[in-house]
Formats: sequence, C-alpha cells, structure tokens
Amino acid sequence: MKQAAPALAKWPPDSPSDPAAPQALLLTVLAYLPCILGMMTIGVIVPFIDVLSGSFAVSRSDIGFSIAVFSIPTALLATVGGGLADRYGVRRCLLASVLLTAAGSLLASRVHSILALDCAIATAGAGFGGAAVNGPALLMRALSGPLRTRAISFLSTYPPTGYAAGLLLAVPFTATDDWRSALQIQTGLLLAIWLLLLWLLPRRVVRSEEAQHLSLRSSLAGTLSVIRQSRVLRLAVSVALINAVAYGTSLAIPSYLAHVQHLTLATSSTAVASAKIAAMIIGGLSMGYLLSRAVSVILMFSTMAAIGFAAQAALFLPSHGLALATGALVVWLFAFGGMSGGAMSLLPIVVGDPSRSGAASGVVNQFISVVSFAAPSIWLALASGPQFVLLAGACLLVSLLALPWRNSVTRRLAD
Repeated sequence: MKQAAPALAKWPPDSPSDPAAPQALLLTVLAYLPCILGMMTIGVIVPFIDVLSGSFAVSRSDIGFSIAVFSIPTALLATVGGGLADRYGVRRCLLASVLLTAAGSLLASRVHSILALDCAIATAGAGFGGAAVNGPALLMRALSGPLRTRAISFLSTYPPTGYAAGLLLAVPFTATDDWRSALQIQTGLLLAIWLLLLWLLPRRVVRSEEAQHLSLRSSLAGTLSVIRQSRVLRLAVSVALINAVAYGTSLAIPSYLAHVQHLTLATSSTAVASAKIAAMIIGGLSMGYLLSRAVSVILMFSTMAAIGFAAQAALFLPSHGLALATGALVVWLFAFGGMSGGAMSLLPIVVGDPSRSGAASGVVNQFISVVSFAAPSIWLALASGPQFVLLAGACLLVSLLALPWRNSVTRRLAD
C-alpha cells in the first residue's frame, strides 16, 4: 500500500533551529517576491502622473482613476480566486498570477491612450491580486507554529515595500520622463521571478493540497463557509483600513513633501522609498519575532496604532525639514508593520481549517482592494495636513475596534 503524504500542517517542526527552517525561509521569499514586484507597478507610475497626464491629454484625476483600476480585479474577484487556490493549488495559481502581472506591465509600457492604460493596469492588478491571495495561503498550508507566525507577519509588509521599490526603480527615469523603460524593466524582473518559482517552489510542499481535487460544489461551499465567519470578516476590515492609510499616505506623501519642503519629486520619492524599505523590513522581522514569542496581539496592535497616529501627526502637521519628515515616515511605517503583521498573524487562527486558507486570504485581500480602490481619490483630494491626520486617526481607531481581539488576547501564536 502506498504510504500517505505527511500532513502539511505539521511541516516544518516548530523549532527555528530545525533543518527545515531554511526551507521555510525559501517559501517566505517565494511568496514575498511576486507580491513585491506586482505592487511595483503603482510605485513606478506615481512619479509620472504629470507626465502621463500630458502625454494622454487627460487630467491628474484621470490618472488617479487609472491607479485605482489596479485594485478593481482583486476587489471583485479575490474571494473567488482564493477558492480557486483551494481547488487547484497555490503553486499553479501563483505561477499564473506572476505571468498575468508581467503581461499587464508589458502592455502598460506600450500603450498610447488612457483607455489602453486602464486595461493594462487592470491586467497587472489581476495578477497582483492572485499573488497577494496565494502568498499567505501557501505559508498557511506549508508552515506551522512560530515559523508560520514570523513568515505571515513579514509577508504582510509587501504593499509599502513593493510601492517603495517601484519608486526607486522609477527615480532614474524621471529626468527623461521615460516611464516606459521602467515598466519594461519591471516586466523582466517578473519573468525572472516566474522562472525561479517554477524551479525552486518545491512540489512536495504543495503536493497534498493539490491532490484534493475538490468538486466545484464543495469548493464553493467551503468558500461560503469562510465568508460567513464573523471573525474573518472583522479581521478583513481591520487589515483593510490600516492598508488604506498606508496606501493613501504612500500616494500623497511624495508630492506633499515636494511641495512643503520645496524638493524635487525625484528627491522626495527617493527619501520616501528608502524610508519605506528600511522601516518595513525591520518592522516586519521584529514584529514577527515578538508575536512568535507569545506577545499579545491586541496589546501590540494598540501600541502600534498610537505610535502610528503620532507619526502621522508629525509627518503632516509640522514643517521642520526633510530629516524630521523622513524620521516620522520611518516611525509610521514601523507602526504599520506591527499592526499589519499582528493582524495577519491571526488569519490562520480565525479561519481554523488550513484547507480553506485560500478563501480566507481571498476575503481579506478583497476588503483590502475595495478600500485601496477608494484610497487614491480620497487621499489625493485632501489638501491640508490636519485633514490627512484626522482621516488616518479615524481609520486606525475603527481598525482597532474591528480586530477580533477577544480571541487574540487569549490565543498565543507560539502555541
């Protein structure tokens, strides 16, 4: 008789020193990079808003809508996409997502009208949404214990980090307004990551979940059962609102700093991107470590929310130079990393059944994309510092109240 494959929930053992730990690191990287490279699309486009507006003879708000289109496919289809991951396997879906993102980015680099740009960005957004859904699902299925907590916490930092990476990629091309070349380089990076995924993503890690061959009816029933769980919905609202603040701040701050601090857009974009990458990597790693050491999620989330609000006030209210503004941005991003990592680390707990990880991840990402669709129009329409701060404070407060804290206080993520 053929021996059954071991359950994925038991892989790898909980000890970080276990020989399986390098495999966990590899999986984290392979889940993280597609999300980073997909989000770079928006980071590349934002510094060229005025250039695109002139090239296509449209207003800045039209380009803002094009940016918002990036979130539409995930806002409409993320939960369905998560169900597909549960049925067909995250490896296949992740590979397809990267190819779709690359196709959208390549098309965007070749368009000559605003309608074509919208279609290309929507295509890239659909691929990005697939990566954002399948990345957490992969880690939830393949890891357990502290390794899973650290991996999911770190993975949650991809939106600001990917946006920042896109800004850095765009900066060398701002002097010549060559946004097409920046998008073409991103396409090349995406194709390289696709090859790495094809080669390095171990089939044995996803073998048993791909062998489920769920029927369409049972897959749909499982997805609906996840949607009906109030804890999953509350978590989705909480994560979505803090991502809305992070996304809105990312869109508004380069031009805001350039105006208030009298800087060039390239200088402000470089400062913002550098601060983001440093803060998110440090924040994601440190918060994952704290959570794996049985720190209360609600306590950490509350602390980070208070710190984040103070950082937003320091970022948008005073005008004391670029150094202070950059420092405030680093603190804000560190706080966002703590809130996002803490909240997302609860996802395996609130969903319970690892076989529904794709659907649960889809629900959370669908909520994120809905608010991300609204964020560009809202944040880019604000004109004064107090407006930014009040909006951020309201979102952070509702996010804290929505967090399924009754379970997060008593649950220990290191168990």
